[in-house]
Amino acid sequence: MAFDFKARVLLELGAELISSDAVALFELVKNSLDAKSPTVEIDIRIGMQHSAYAQLMDLLNDYALQEEEHGASDFVADTFNEAVFDELDPKATDWSRAAFVEHYGTPTTVNHAIASLTSAYAESNRIFVKDVGDGMSERQLTDNYLTVGTPDRLNEKREIATKAIGSGSRLHFIKTSERIPLGEKGIGRFAAMRLGHLVRVRTKNFGERTWNRLVMDWRPAFADPTLDATDPLLDFRPATVAVKGEEYNEQGTTIYIRDLQSDWSLEKVSTIVRNDLAKLADPFASFRANKFLKVTYQGEVVKVHPLDREPLEAADAVIEATFRYDLEGEPALSINVNYKKHGREKTEKLVGDHLRACVREELSAKKLKKPKLLLDAEVVARALRHLGPWELKFYWFNRGRLQRDERELWDLSIKSFLNQWGGGFLVYRDGFRVYPYGERSDDWLDLDRKALASGAFKLNRAQIVGYLRLSSIANPLLQDQTNREGFRDTVDKEALRRLLRYVVIGSTRQFLEEVERKVQPPIREVVEEVEERIATSKDVAMSSLRKIETNVPAERLNIETVRHHLEEVSEAWERAKLRIAHLDKEIDRYIHLAGVGLMLEFIAHELTRVTQDTLKAVASGRMPAAAVEAQLKTLEKRVRILDELSIPGRQIRKPESVRDLVEMLVEFHDAKAARHNIEVQIVPAADKREWTERLEKGQFLQIVDNLLSNSFYWLANRLDSSKKGVIRIDLDRVGREVRVTDNGPGISPDRRERVFDQFDTTKPPREGRGLGLFIARKLAQENKASLRLAPPGNDGLLRTFVLAFGSEDSGTEG
Repeated sequence: MAFDFKARVLLELGAELISSDAVALFELVKNSLDAKSPTVEIDIRIGMQHSAYAQLMDLLNDYALQEEEHGASDFVADTFNEAVFDELDPKATDWSRAAFVEHYGTPTTVNHAIASLTSAYAESNRIFVKDVGDGMSERQLTDNYLTVGTPDRLNEKREIATKAIGSGSRLHFIKTSERIPLGEKGIGRFAAMRLGHLVRVRTKNFGERTWNRLVMDWRPAFADPTLDATDPLLDFRPATVAVKGEEYNEQGTTIYIRDLQSDWSLEKVSTIVRNDLAKLADPFASFRANKFLKVTYQGEVVKVHPLDREPLEAADAVIEATFRYDLEGEPALSINVNYKKHGREKTEKLVGDHLRACVREELSAKKLKKPKLLLDAEVVARALRHLGPWELKFYWFNRGRLQRDERELWDLSIKSFLNQWGGGFLVYRDGFRVYPYGERSDDWLDLDRKALASGAFKLNRAQIVGYLRLSSIANPLLQDQTNREGFRDTVDKEALRRLLRYVVIGSTRQFLEEVERKVQPPIREVVEEVEERIATSKDVAMSSLRKIETNVPAERLNIETVRHHLEEVSEAWERAKLRIAHLDKEIDRYIHLAGVGLMLEFIAHELTRVTQDTLKAVASGRMPAAAVEAQLKTLEKRVRILDELSIPGRQIRKPESVRDLVEMLVEFHDAKAARHNIEVQIVPAADKREWTERLEKGQFLQIVDNLLSNSFYWLANRLDSSKKGVIRIDLDRVGREVRVTDNGPGISPDRRERVFDQFDTTKPPREGRGLGLFIARKLAQENKASLRLAPPGNDGLLRTFVLAFGSEDSGTEG
């Protein structure tokens, strides 16, 4: 048998699918736009606020209960009627007041007052949404409007997509403003029910001789939750009314919504206009994007203001990113960060394994005590091949700097601008907004949590204004949730989320922090400047004290006290200078310790792996004594590395065999190489002579280990795992160079120097800290050597690191 359901199911659907009055208006406007209307008018007229109406009805219901139980009540008609008219909205239009008076009359009994107040409230309050697009015929009202979940818009969207793509691929479709139906699920009609329980529709097509009308009174269903959906009270049928002569050429649809279910004030309407309707169509694309809307409240126009572009000029940085596909369907992420305030800019392009690494973080790390990579992170990485192109642009405002350095500009312009437009990226698909992205309450990228966790308070959503543009044609797998609460949770959404997080956290934040570190004056200059100020101030103060002492001898004791304090300040500064003088040494010490920490992290992981494997085998009785001995020797090799990593100060630079140290490290990594099908080759000098260099053994091991660890990571996570990974270490005694090359994804030339910057990495957040190469280069300089990347190969990518002794110059080669 077929399903049978109660009317309350429809009511619950409406409440769940349309979450707010703002979303309800948005859905009604979308319907008008899908009808190809060039303008949409929203008119709100309130005779009595819903809260006042509800209180009066509660009072009448109490009177009715008194009469039912006691045969009489405290109801006094004249007093109650006077109270009713006192509750009319002070700003009510003449139309609302006249309608209320007409339908309320002068009731004399409780029941009469209930009926009169119900009618007067419904008829004096209304929201109407009017368009002049394609109207609906009587049949369309029945077959489409009164049928929930109609596929008409979905089919229309598919036809447009097929025509737009033609013989090409959707992956190369980069238009983000193609006019495509905004609705597709056939549920937008619930929006009117959300706003009010009495809905009237008036519609016609051009040239029709009748208006088609439909009245939907949902009040019986709300009053009786047991009512069947097929009850005659809910059997809504269209009717026709002949047009008047001048109406023949009119077309469009007007929806009148009455029996409103919430209060409507000027403040509420203005907030919806400012925060929702002004952002409905992409305001970054056109100054007049939302000029098709006309909103009035109580007969007064509420302006839909365009995006004010002038404050954008005050942004500290502008960031743009695009996701595109080449002719072979290979994706690429391009990012440009322009830190305008400091005149610094960077551009990077990620492809292949470097791009895949951006999305290889865990889906729900915040829920786990011990975060780990998704077991099948490649599922998310593979989604990059079908996600589709998109483009992003956002402006970053340093609120702290603006409030400190440009207070007037902040107070007069930027503060209110960020209050309205800040909150993250507004997402636009086919030129129209996808809710709720960009709302202050929605942090779908976890940007604020990340900012707070890292202490980078200034790179949060409140200081970001911008957009993300998508299209239904190019990104069909990014589908809305039915309740308009964002995209459905799919692997494509997760891939998009991770790419955007990389743009903000992995690329933009890293660059902004790097620039700020570089623009800070060197500590030596700061010391000299402070020294000069202190010396000058002290001389002036001492001179003044001498004059005072001459003129006022009686104050000699107090003057001596002041002199004493001045000397204390000078001594404190001298102590500070001594501490600052040791700062460089301390920094070098910390850099070394950080490098030791990174290496020990790997060693600890390997020790854990070997000991656990050995313990399991021994416990099972399957491992002979010889095998146990071999495993213990392996442990000994790993622990031996620890002996070389002593604290700076106890280390001594002395002649060491470069080949012996390299072989020690390669042997250390044997097990890892075997696990990942990676071959490590050592190519000795051609003349076979012993090569020694004066170096600190522990630091040399850290340098080479960092280079090997990088190669191991990219080869272990390569896309084509069928191809054997190879790491080649060339030992050039004559040239005094150690060259480490691998056949991994390589490094693009634009990142040739950036890879050595602090915190620069394209690895996932939990696999790369961006410190290894930075530390390696610092340690190389301590050993009178340089670390650089060799010139690119035939494919234009950099794959060889060169550790050259005899030079502390870290410049590039070739």
